[in-house]
Amino acid sequence: MYEDALRSITTRPRQSRKQRLASLDELFRSGSPPDPALDGPYDGELLALDVAPLVSTLLEWLTSIWMPWMGKHLSSAERRGDNIFAKGYRLCFRLVFPFYAPLEPFGEQAFRAFTFATSIRSGKVDPDREVLNIDYEAPDNPALTIRRIIDELMQVDESVYLGKIHFRWWWGRWQMIGYFSLRPRGAPGP
Repeated sequence: MYEDALRSITTRPRQSRKQRLASLDELFRSGSPPDPALDGPYDGELLALDVAPLVSTLLEWLTSIWMPWMGKHLSSAERRGDNIFAKGYRLCFRLVFPFYAPLEPFGEQAFRAFTFATSIRSGKVDPDREVLNIDYEAPDNPALTIRRIIDELMQVDESVYLGKIHFRWWWGRWQMIGYFSLRPRGAPGP
């Protein structure tokens, strides 16, 4: 049911950006923290961005043709994880983050980077909901960008997880800037 709703939200052609974001928010709020806890690799998909009107449109276009992020790898026992990126983007990654060293190989076609800690907490913009909090405040992560991110994740169907991306601007304000989905590695997407 929710998988169909997610597919409908992300593929409906005549839906405005505002309607799509509202539908994703409604679906996110209908979910619950993942149970059982996530463990292992998960394929990811960026679903929508909401930074600023023209910026969001430009970034969505750019990520539709250039998206190195492939998902997340989580360890439920350690309550931590990191992100999975396509190996072909390693040089670009080095150019954008020249001082970031811990790139860990992941199979033959990917690498892992940007560690995070996980916990169950109240949501940033949904304080009435418990969410899986994904916090990038780790010493190895780039301080001006990645350490300013907190993702939140809700299970919206069996093996379907919907996430929100939050960014803390330099002046201290948090903003929800996008949505992503996760599925167990190899499961079909929306």
